Amino acid sequence: MRLKFNSYGVLLAVACLVNQLSYAQTADQITDFAKAAKFDNVSEVKSLLSKGVNPNAVDPYGNPMLILAIKDKSNQVIDLLLQNPKIDVDLSNKSGETPLMIASIEGNLPLVKTLVLKHKALLDHISWTPLHYACARGHLDVAQFLIANGATVDSLSLGNTTPLMMAVQSGNEQLVKLLLDKGADLQIRNSNGLTAIDIADIYDKPSISEGLRSRWLKLYKKPYIGPAKAKAS
Repeated sequence: MRLKFNSYGVLLAVACLVNQLSYAQTADQITDFAKAAKFDNVSEVKSLLSKGVNPNAVDPYGNPMLILAIKDKSNQVIDLLLQNPKIDVDLSNKSGETPLMIASIEGNLPLVKTLVLKHKALLDHISWTPLHYACARGHLDVAQFLIANGATVDSLSLGNTTPLMMAVQSGNEQLVKLLLDKGADLQIRNSNGLTAIDIADIYDKPSISEGLRSRWLKLYKKPYIGPAKAKAS
């Protein structure tokens, strides 16, 4: 899932460039590191780190090695990198995705817990957040953990997409209920003027749409008006 590049990613990219310049490493070493990260070759990663290769190195496409390891479920390499005192757990790729965001969309709750509780990974930042990513795939347990540890329920992407909208799109009714029970705002509209109810209609989630309309009526004492009629009024 590729989400829009954001200013948070720009800042991290600049920090990454500065960090890279302080290490002497060859293109071949970066290639070997990326391959080892993808195939969980922990001995090769240990060897490269012992030669002074940056644990926060990025491949030619701007992907930090920790993100590569998470995406390919290279658990031994993940553990090794997280043990390194120089690892930056908030370093993003060119799309502004952090390790916690990738772990969240993968539904890797143990890793999400490790990143948050042990490494203090950022829960909220500009635009897309780990909670958005967890909700995109309907990962209820990850969303519960993130919210319990301080994630903002109504965090907004640059296009004003909310985690609730992503949860609706995923079709996980329990997750939708969780967000609503935690205070998610049904009235928020994205940059296209759509609410979570409209998203439910667009993605053909009739039971969720009905439930959201029922809650809207209880909360606001009037039936929901869709975007076209709302503009006309």
